[in-house]
Amino acid sequence: MIWLGVFLLATASIAAKCPNIIGRSQWSTVPSGDVNYLIVPIPYVVIHHTVTPECNSRQTCTTRVDNIRGYHMDNFGWDDIGYSFLIGGDGNVYEGCGWTREGAHTYGYNKKSIGISFIGNFENKNASQKMLNAAHKLIQCGKSQGVLRSDVRVIGGRQVIATASPGRQLYEQIQNWSEWVSNP
Repeated sequence: MIWLGVFLLATASIAAKCPNIIGRSQWSTVPSGDVNYLIVPIPYVVIHHTVTPECNSRQTCTTRVDNIRGYHMDNFGWDDIGYSFLIGGDGNVYEGCGWTREGAHTYGYNKKSIGISFIGNFENKNASQKMLNAAHKLIQCGKSQGVLRSDVRVIGGRQVIATASPGRQLYEQIQNWSEWVSNP
């Protein structure tokens, strides 16, 4: 009986470190295609921005995420939305392809990272503290669950591919995170 109490306590502490994650089935009824799985623990988190209008409610964020999914699957022919998770202006985390499924967010890094994309354009505007907190809490959640390495390295997409992502302002903001590395 003691082990059950320890298990429940450990489970509660893990759950307490996780942000509110809106599951894929809560924002889309379209199934994903073929799946490649990542090998855990995952060493990198790559930060992007969607360069779409922002969203500040669950309803508008859900619509925005499903529109991005449609664009990725219908226009690019991908098997799923390219990002692992998306951060809404409402402070929620929207599950894309999730923790262990390979995304299509950063060529050369898709097999060894999750991609977190902030919904909006953060070239000339800071991401809100609510969004930053949700993303950082998501990273802590992944580390506590053993999906991300305990020494996971956070990078901006621009550090490893030719892109402006995650936008100049957001790129400056993530450099304050303890997991950020300048040389991936």
